Amino acid sequence: MNNKTLLLTGASGYLGQHLAVRAAEKFELYSAFGANPSGITAGQPVQLDLGTRAAVHQTVDRLKPQTIIHAAAINPGSGDDAAMQRINADGSRYLAEAAVAVGARLVFVSTDVVHSGLTPPYTDNAPPTPINDYGRSKAAGEAAVAEIDPTAAIVRTSLIYGLEKMDRGTDSFVKRLESGQTLILFNDVIRNPVWVESLAEALLKLAELDFAGILNVVGRQALSREAFGRRLLAYWGIDTNNKVQAGHAADISATIPLDLRLTCTKAEQLLQMTLYGVDDVLAMNGSKNLNT
Repeated sequence: MNNKTLLLTGASGYLGQHLAVRAAEKFELYSAFGANPSGITAGQPVQLDLGTRAAVHQTVDRLKPQTIIHAAAINPGSGDDAAMQRINADGSRYLAEAAVAVGARLVFVSTDVVHSGLTPPYTDNAPPTPINDYGRSKAAGEAAVAEIDPTAAIVRTSLIYGLEKMDRGTDSFVKRLESGQTLILFNDVIRNPVWVESLAEALLKLAELDFAGILNVVGRQALSREAFGRRLLAYWGIDTNNKVQAGHAADISATIPLDLRLTCTKAEQLLQMTLYGVDDVLAMNGSKNLNT
């Protein structure tokens, strides 16, 4: 290990848990969490209220990290509009201010949901056109980071999944199936799911590069939400009992972006890595049957 220090926010989340293990091999790691220290997988745990400017500045000034990877966020279903604004927008602003104050390299994890889904595919520099609260809060976070720290890297990513631990989306699907509910998966919502191992590798590479601006880091394969969900349920050996049906997001809400295909050529060239699609990742890793 070298003497470089890294502060990781959202370290107890799904991405953070994977990222922390990798980061601890290269950095002296501070793993920041909001309310769930039990989720920390590596590094020195640090409680941090991202929604309080004084707390953010004091913590960053005390630790003086050379690098900050900002992976914390309030996602849909885990908080209301006010919570999203407080953490995703305001918290990102405070962290950018603190990063500049100590001269830290900042890598900010954003989302494809900053786009409306009306004019795909979206290039790295496509301007945000959010149509829901989550997208608006993340777009505001992007704008704050870019304004305060023009040297920061802003990473737009998509649905994150892994094959060692079930992602939150698939886990929620399983719980609904286990409760006897019929699971409706949208076949008109298109995303570029990203393997958590690829995303973690990309973020750590960006931590040591001088790239500034927005970069799409997603899997190269676009899939409907239905196709992606069915593939992961099959991988985990989940018996769906014919309880999975196709549905249309457009029939349910006007605030669900439909086609969020992102280009990722620039990221693959810059980072010198292949951002594998879901089928490639599954082919490389076989299957996991939890019922055996």
